[in-house]
Amino acid sequence: MCIVLCNGTLIDGTGNVQSDAMVVIDGATISAVGETAQVEIPPGKHEIIDVAGMTIMPGMMDLHDHLHGDASGIPDGTAHDRFGEMIHLIEDRDAYQAVLHAENARKALAAGFTTIRDTGSPRDITIDIARAERDGILVAPRIFYCATIDMTYPAGKKQVHGVVGGNITGPVEAVRAVREKVGLGADWIHMNATGAGAGLYGPEVELLTLEEMEAAAKTAHNFGLRVTCNACGAEGMKNAILAGVDCIEHGTHIAQSDEVIQMMVDREVGWVPTLWVSLAKKWDAEAKQAQGLKSTVPDYWLQRELELIDLWRRGFEKALKAGVLTAIGTDCGAPFVVHGKNATELEVFVRYGMTEMQAIEAATRVAAQVMGMEDRLGTIETGKEADVIVVNADPLKDIRVLQDNDNIALVLKAGQIMRQTRDFSQNGGLI
Repeated sequence: MCIVLCNGTLIDGTGNVQSDAMVVIDGATISAVGETAQVEIPPGKHEIIDVAGMTIMPGMMDLHDHLHGDASGIPDGTAHDRFGEMIHLIEDRDAYQAVLHAENARKALAAGFTTIRDTGSPRDITIDIARAERDGILVAPRIFYCATIDMTYPAGKKQVHGVVGGNITGPVEAVRAVREKVGLGADWIHMNATGAGAGLYGPEVELLTLEEMEAAAKTAHNFGLRVTCNACGAEGMKNAILAGVDCIEHGTHIAQSDEVIQMMVDREVGWVPTLWVSLAKKWDAEAKQAQGLKSTVPDYWLQRELELIDLWRRGFEKALKAGVLTAIGTDCGAPFVVHGKNATELEVFVRYGMTEMQAIEAATRVAAQVMGMEDRLGTIETGKEADVIVVNADPLKDIRVLQDNDNIALVLKAGQIMRQTRDFSQNGGLI
């Protein structure tokens, strides 16, 4: 039975807007798109859903998520009781972690995000969460997991990115680590080229050498996997690009290098900036200060985050002007970056210079291109997989409407209705 969405305003992900639009979904695939009066509905039974006054758009994609994170102000997750022992979330057992993953994935789906790329979890748990989603056991967005390789960590440091068996020294170990992650079932390989912008080592410290990253990227590509890289300092970004990565995460200091920006344009390297992550700490600190309270984020860390905000914004402006392939990624699960509010990143993109349409494309068509899935996802076109949402508002007038989950009236993934917040029975029916 086909599902037919009719009479809505269509934002198709390619920059086009069609009023009084119809989208016909046959099984998992979009079979027809156009003006309601012009589209011919194929014979057979259909579920007609009249979405007059609403917006039809592609399901959104979040390319930098941490499903294990609880978005608390505690770096390792909230401390809680496990049979009399106080432990942090990332130290808990895999079964407990799996439940947390599933709940956070459900929140993303409810927010209209039909695809998530998880960029690291303790002990690579997300590999099996993604399997459960693909097998139809878990109601969740499509989940693609990035397994991390990194430098050898100092003793006692928590393995937030799941760097179990991924600590390397030298190109030979890089090849070994990638092969092991491929064998575990990773969808992407994720490398840490530099320290974090506000982290322990900082953006100028290169955690992996060019030779190590080249060996890892070549091996991943040999197995058909794409490669992304946490890289904050300009030199680390340059090395990652020279090594052959497909995407840069964060890129906090991209404003400092026009050369890196041009290299990304020339080589079509994607950028997932995760701008919300620093602003979230700023907004939380301001809210607490207004109540006479103190942020739970350590002072030194908060100060570093605040110093990044303007630099990151200037980098975004330069990258936007140059035409860098920039996609939405939230870092959901990090402190105060709340699961289910993923669309906040779109608001930040608009604040920093994108139009509302460009921000929507960054979460749909451009994100699919960064994923290498533009032939399947990211736009509402005939032949594409039917990841579609219906929004009870116009995000082209105010991008913030996407942050209110009550506005997400309908979520379809591969043609299946995954979530519905409005009764359409009076607006359509079976024919």
